Amino acid sequence: MIRQAVLLVGGMGTRMWPLTADRPKGLLPVAGVSFIELQFRLLAEVGVEEVILAVGREHEVVWKDYAAGVDQPRVVVSVEESPLDTAGPVCAVCPQLDDRFLVLNGDVVLEGELERFVAEAPELPAVLALVEVADPSAYGVVVTDPDGTVARFIEKPPPGTASARTINAGMYLMTRQVLERYPPGRLSFEREVFPALVESGELGGVTISGEWLDIGTPDLYLATHDAVAAGRSRLVQFPGRIDGAWSYISPSAEVESDAIVEEAIVLDGARVRSGATVRRAVIGWGAEVENGATVTGASLIGAGAVVGAGCEIDRGARVAPHTRLEPGSVTFSPPGDREDS
Repeated sequence: MIRQAVLLVGGMGTRMWPLTADRPKGLLPVAGVSFIELQFRLLAEVGVEEVILAVGREHEVVWKDYAAGVDQPRVVVSVEESPLDTAGPVCAVCPQLDDRFLVLNGDVVLEGELERFVAEAPELPAVLALVEVADPSAYGVVVTDPDGTVARFIEKPPPGTASARTINAGMYLMTRQVLERYPPGRLSFEREVFPALVESGELGGVTISGEWLDIGTPDLYLATHDAVAAGRSRLVQFPGRIDGAWSYISPSAEVESDAIVEEAIVLDGARVRSGATVRRAVIGWGAEVENGATVTGASLIGAGAVVGAGCEIDRGARVAPHTRLEPGSVTFSPPGDREDS
């Protein structure tokens, strides 16, 4: 079993702004549960007792407040004074680490067989959890030898050309000695550490399967809720109200009876008024969608924002926190077009 894990949660979360304007991406909820809690639940399956959060300066206070309220596992916050890339934050806490530990990316969790991954990991200084995908052309492919040693990486191969369909799942089993080779400072797993380990024959890979939950972009965030609503997650289920095609509506949110909310997320304190439509979108904490407005197309409405009556928010639009859009001020179909349609 593994006692320690490092979670890389230092990113700004810009692709999920404005939901990340005042909170880190790892604290965004999935069906009402903070995403990081799903990672804790997964790590508990292999006995992890202590989690070190590698955080950025921008969200230091929020993470420390959060850590103070967690009973289990023990949570330690390590703050990057300046961005250290992916491996640099782990190097920074090397003196605190056991000989073997896990590293997880902060915005994705593969609900895979973590116990099997640890048990079957080859006796090498570092081992990647791999997952097989149908089309690896959008990813970096990881090719392994029969003994589990990583032979090479192929970056975004043209469709149908790759010799493997396994990609990095964002979970690593590592030994401290790997990172003790490097001086403190900015360091990348993907560009520096892993290629060097492949060159020396010291990097392994174990392919596991499971549901992949990702909150890195609005589309992926909604797709993660698709998976949870379909019952494909063992780490989280939908609590409270589920309306429409699925839709997560926080118990403290208000959706009036003739509003339409489908495959959407309405967070704490938000309101969706009469005649409004919210479809494949996220309504932030305390935001309001007024009468007859529509919010669709993976759009994000920031905390406390107001989408005025008759407005149309679509095509991945983002409304800044506490902004008020006046009635009818944003539209993709002017009133004349609507009458002609």
